Amino acid sequence: MLQAMREKFSGWVLILIVGLLAVPFALFGINNYFQTQVENYVAKVGEAEVDTRMFQDRLEQQRQQMRQMLGQDTPLDFLNTEENKRRIVDALIDEELLVQDARAAGVEVPASKLQEIVLSIDGFKSNGTFDPEIYKGFLRNRGYTTASFEELLARDVLSREISSRVGGSNFVTDAEIDAYLKVFNQTRTFSHVRLSASEQTLAEPITEEAIAKRFEEQKSSYMTPEKVVLEYAELNAAEFTVEPATEESLKDSYERQASRFVVPEQRLTSHILVEVAQGADAEAQKAALAEAEKLLAEVKGGKAFADVAKEHSDDLGSKATGGDLGWIEKGANDAAFDDALFAMNANDVSQPVLGSNGYHIIQLREIRAEKRKTFEEVRAELLASYETTERERIYNERASKLLDAIHRDPQSLKAPAESVGMTLKTTEAFARDAGVGIALNPKVMEEAFGEMVLERGQTSDLIDIAPSHSVAIRVLERIPPKQRELAEVRAQIESELKLEAQRKQLAAQVAELEKRLPGESLEAIAASLTKTPEKADAVVRTAANVDPNLLTEVFKLPRPGSNPVRRAIRLSDDDQVLVELTAVVDGDPKTVEQAARDGAKAQLLSQWQETESRAYVKALRQGVDIKIAEDRLR
Repeated sequence: MLQAMREKFSGWVLILIVGLLAVPFALFGINNYFQTQVENYVAKVGEAEVDTRMFQDRLEQQRQQMRQMLGQDTPLDFLNTEENKRRIVDALIDEELLVQDARAAGVEVPASKLQEIVLSIDGFKSNGTFDPEIYKGFLRNRGYTTASFEELLARDVLSREISSRVGGSNFVTDAEIDAYLKVFNQTRTFSHVRLSASEQTLAEPITEEAIAKRFEEQKSSYMTPEKVVLEYAELNAAEFTVEPATEESLKDSYERQASRFVVPEQRLTSHILVEVAQGADAEAQKAALAEAEKLLAEVKGGKAFADVAKEHSDDLGSKATGGDLGWIEKGANDAAFDDALFAMNANDVSQPVLGSNGYHIIQLREIRAEKRKTFEEVRAELLASYETTERERIYNERASKLLDAIHRDPQSLKAPAESVGMTLKTTEAFARDAGVGIALNPKVMEEAFGEMVLERGQTSDLIDIAPSHSVAIRVLERIPPKQRELAEVRAQIESELKLEAQRKQLAAQVAELEKRLPGESLEAIAASLTKTPEKADAVVRTAANVDPNLLTEVFKLPRPGSNPVRRAIRLSDDDQVLVELTAVVDGDPKTVEQAARDGAKAQLLSQWQETESRAYVKALRQGVDIKIAEDRLR
């Protein structure tokens, strides 16, 4: 499913579909479907509005993407910053500008194309066929109409179309590829000595007076964290009990899905391949055909097909097994191969057949007729499908009722839960950086300390824990921060003061050593520190055995002349490095294989296309009045 989507989409629509279908019939954001708002935009681009729903959807898509990349338990507070929200709004504005520009130029997406896209999405299919009910369920639970969803698809296609046209005229010359490869494959030889704050020995210990002073000055920093206790209503389809399926209903399902249980005709096949390169001239084609006819003559002369395949076939995947391709269904190969194979009788050997990669001599060893699995063979599968479908139906029904009840009474969770026959549960007290129970889920943690639940005291919408598993939460008790006693935090303060002193001492030491670098070798300086320089010999910028942060800085240094280049490089407050760069050797483009050159070309084209697209959008911005509702980004 994911690969098919990647081939159809890019950018935010792909994230939307993958993210939303990861949890079937997800209910996130459904409250927006039931609410009507005035002035419901985060930005205006000319007369067009970028509404808050688009903004919130994009923010949620970003959360889902980050969780996939970084893990479900990764804190995502950085996504709620005004800076990140502004980036999202800017991206939405850019997309709107590209859509407006496309439509002004007369570019439109035909309805047939949109229909083709929708029909091609595997997430809307059942048993390989588009299922209108799945599609309708997706639209219903996201609050879309068919028209509004197809408009989103059209906008994505239009914005990408204009970007593609703008950047599509770029080209890269061989000289530019050579220049890129010289720099990219450049090697550098250097030595370095690492100095760390943790190695610093303080002349004086941290005094009790200093600890007490820090405590008094920064008392507010030494508080117990704010904690909350949640009450929650939990819906988990896996825990639902469903009515047993009747034999009659299972048999009816079996008949309705008859095509699903058909095993198509299969043919046990071997082949001998005489390969012909794509685009080969007529002489090469003739030579390959002559070779194939020669091998066919050997088979007809009595030599075993498998032996001829082992000796002469160009198909490395099947050569060792005598050309065996196993059981093949129709449609598994190119049309010419299929047509020949499925016109043969058992034990036949074909004439040479020209396929996409050369001439095939096909041997049909056995035919397995089409067969429909019996009801008894698939009964367990039908029963499991029935139980899953029933649990999801009950889940969706209860989720909808619970959500409606919450919207009617957002200040209470008990009454909505009781209205659908649910019993509330509670968590232990937990802080925003140490969840327990359901609060181990980052989405629950985020909602628990969000404005609506924590500050307004309202019940959350349904929060997805897993497919067909969600919770609604409300703060039952809010435990405010409490001042800690000095004795509780004494060790922490001592560690903080010690580290600060070590960092300060490290900075002073490096400042003194820098004065020696111009005229003294790194080896001599290292000896005075009782250290031995580490040497990196002819390393590339992607070397795996060297600190990547150090490599980045070393590759910024100028080329050494008659003398090495020596520098002090600050990696962090805790780590600084003395470096001696002795050699820089450019990569040799002549030694680079064609595949790598093609990769470099693609990389340069992509970078230049992105640069031109950004410049184009920047120009579009200058001709349109853009207004951002800053207060709705907070």
